[in-house]
Parts: sequence; C-alpha cells; structure tokens
Amino acid sequence: MGHKWFVSAPMCDAFLVLAQAPGGLSCFLLPRWRPDGSKNPLHIQQLKRKMGNVSNASSETELRGAFAWMVGDEGRGVRTIIEMVAMTRYDCMIGSAAGMRQATAQAIHHASHRHAFGARLSEQPLMQNVLADLAIESEAATTLMLRMARAMDHQGNEHERLLSRIATPSASTGSVSARPTTLTRQWR
Repeated sequence: MGHKWFVSAPMCDAFLVLAQAPGGLSCFLLPRWRPDGSKNPLHIQQLKRKMGNVSNASSETELRGAFAWMVGDEGRGVRTIIEMVAMTRYDCMIGSAAGMRQATAQAIHHASHRHAFGARLSEQPLMQNVLADLAIESEAATTLMLRMARAMDHQGNEHERLLSRIATPSASTGSVSARPTTLTRQWR
C-alpha cells in the first residue's frame, strides 16, 4: 500500500486506510496481524509532533506488502471512511454523555453525604448552583446524544440526514470536553 503520512493511534490492532485501487480511492481494513498469525508489515517511521490531542499518538507509517480487506465499494473510499468516522464520533457522544451522567451522580452523592460548615454540602447555596449546573449540562448532553441517535436512525429523511451530517461532528467535539476544567476551578 505504500507510505501513509498520517496514521492515528498506531498502537491499535486494526486500521482503516485509504489507498488507490483500480476503481479509484478505496477504504481498507488493515489488521496488525495477518490471518495466518504472522505480523502484517506495518512499519512506524516516526511519531508525529503535534498540538492538541497529544495523548493520542499519530505516526508516519510504511505499509509495503501489507495485507488488507476492502471495506465498502471500490472507488468510494472517502464516502465509506466518512460514514465510519461519523459512527465513531457518535460513540464519543455516547461516552461523553454517560461520563457526565456518572460524574453528576457521584458529585450529588458526595455532596449529600459530606458535611462542611455545620451542614451537608448539598445544602450549601454555592454547591447547589454547581450541582444544578452539572445536572443541566448532563441532561443537555444526554438529550443531544439521543437526538442524534434519532437522526442517524432516520437517514431516509433529508432533514435528519443533514442534521446528523452537520451536528454529529460538532457535538462530538463541543463544550463537553471543556467542562471538567471549569469544575476544577469552581471546586478549589
């Protein structure tokens, strides 16, 4: 398959890659191990130095003679990989909403059982504000995630298809990730 300038998460056991096929750019599933148990020739050339999500490694990779299965139709690789990325982004929305819900439940439980200044934390006005903000943001994330599920389930409807196409990428990278920083500052 050749040289890949950018491979996300090179520690994984399988990769979706785009490569030229006779019918045009196509999507392939490239496993780390071949079906016979031998290592697939995936050689990491170097890790990328990047800004942003540095905890998720990215690398330049050489794939000379690598084995892979075609995913989707030949020549429709970009369309195939975009559909799969949309599902991955939706998975991120589910995980974020679930994490927020669990964090909110734990914060409320903790505040209901911890005493400070002669009363439960949950009875303190400022803590009530923080807990209310957490609950509202958690409900909003859950509602958005469920709305996107509906849109993804009704792709035959043009409005739902367009909504999922536009909203899923923005919702999976939205303000959910910024919330813990705000909370840390408020709780100090």
